Amino acid sequence: MQYIETSQNDKYQIAIVSFLVAFFIYICVYGFELTHFSLSIDEEFNNNIYHTIAIGRWGHALLKASIYPEPFIPFYTEMLTFILLSVSCALIVYTFSLSLKQALFFAVLYASSAQFAYQLQFLNQCDTVATAILLSSMAVYLIVRKNSFLHTVLIPALLLGYAIAIYQSIIFFSYSLLLAYLLIDVVRDTEDNRHLKLIFRLIIASIIGLILYFVLGELILNYYHLHAESYLSDIVTWFDKSPKLALKKISRCIEHYFTLKAPYGMNTFVLAIVFLILPLFYPLKRKTRYNLYALLSIITLFAMNIVVGKELPARTMTSFAIFLASAGLISFIIIRKNKYLWAIAAFSFLYGMATVSNLFYTDYIAYKKDYRLASAIANDIATELNVSLESPVKVYFFGALDIKRVNRPKNSDMFGASFLNWDHGNSGRISAFMNKTEIANIVPASYDEIKSDLNAVYTAPVWPQKGSILQIKDVVVVKLGQNVGYCPNGIKENTNPQQCL
Repeated sequence: MQYIETSQNDKYQIAIVSFLVAFFIYICVYGFELTHFSLSIDEEFNNNIYHTIAIGRWGHALLKASIYPEPFIPFYTEMLTFILLSVSCALIVYTFSLSLKQALFFAVLYASSAQFAYQLQFLNQCDTVATAILLSSMAVYLIVRKNSFLHTVLIPALLLGYAIAIYQSIIFFSYSLLLAYLLIDVVRDTEDNRHLKLIFRLIIASIIGLILYFVLGELILNYYHLHAESYLSDIVTWFDKSPKLALKKISRCIEHYFTLKAPYGMNTFVLAIVFLILPLFYPLKRKTRYNLYALLSIITLFAMNIVVGKELPARTMTSFAIFLASAGLISFIIIRKNKYLWAIAAFSFLYGMATVSNLFYTDYIAYKKDYRLASAIANDIATELNVSLESPVKVYFFGALDIKRVNRPKNSDMFGASFLNWDHGNSGRISAFMNKTEIANIVPASYDEIKSDLNAVYTAPVWPQKGSILQIKDVVVVKLGQNVGYCPNGIKENTNPQQCL
């Protein structure tokens, strides 16, 4: 297949068009989220900077403490996120040297992927994650398009190190992107003698970046007098389970994607696999190399699951959009009469818009339900104590409210979750939710403050029954469930109560 290199001037113009198309797709796909604000789990706290430093996301914290709003600004944060993602799309198109039609096809698939909805659900970090994606794209651009050691190793190392400091799961995005470039190179039958060099550049840059990430992370922890929270080691199955069990969990996770049981909106994975297989039915000079890169792309997509030894939430699948879009692009390039493939692009756009809208609608009705119930609880507190909740009131919410989760899509992770029963009852989160929405002025009380009279709490009925609101010393206790939640003091979300103290 003869490949004609796109001129420099055309590259710029195509990149600009790709940005505009991707931005338009994002606005359409995430239109419901833009126009219907809802508060999701983790968005209730006004300041997460120290917490994110403690879990190793000091790059996120630095951005939030300087140029990005903390925790977020409705609409603005989403728009900023879409601009950053659209720039990353344009940069990838420029790196790949795509023609206009190829760039448009790629941009539609890239921006319509529902995977980023699982990031955008967390408005407190979606803008920084989008920044990490852009930084990783810049690193791969330099590795592919530049020649000096400074531009191909040192600067990419800085970019990748900072990207990981924003969100650890982003570490594999650059590998997925480079593998996509190599696959396209094989399909075009263009220059291939640099492939090994490009891979080594990325590996070396990643290692240097990781070293910088850990060293700077320790320095920043010491500067703020914080202790690292073992966020990653808490979820790694290899540490406390048998290798056989970990392998079983990994295989089950991968199987879900191949059998249309992936997280809601991400069953387009099967479509991407079909796209990857299609070129094998066409004459390729280097089929063995193509097969190797395709296999590595699939492995890289699930790399985070392999590292921890189990299935992870969809938000960690940070390479999904580039995997889907590049797989589609490969078939678009190899199939000469590809006008029918535009139907696939249209399907991806409509499927993404439908599934993403449904996910955020689920969050919206859950938020409305929480707001209504929390308002009723606040009204009962005011009535019981004969006070105005405009003034600070010290409250402890005991247990989790037994409510049915809203009607939500299957495999939709945290979408539709309720603040009133998250963590099996987290008083700190419920208090933060009521304060954030200005339902009441709650001063969060700790579990230790009510331990002296737990018998009275256990014998009390559950809200909304009469007697479910009682007072222990200067603390108002609202009994929402029979048992205290996983995080008694509401300090940290974890199933080990000892880590919540």
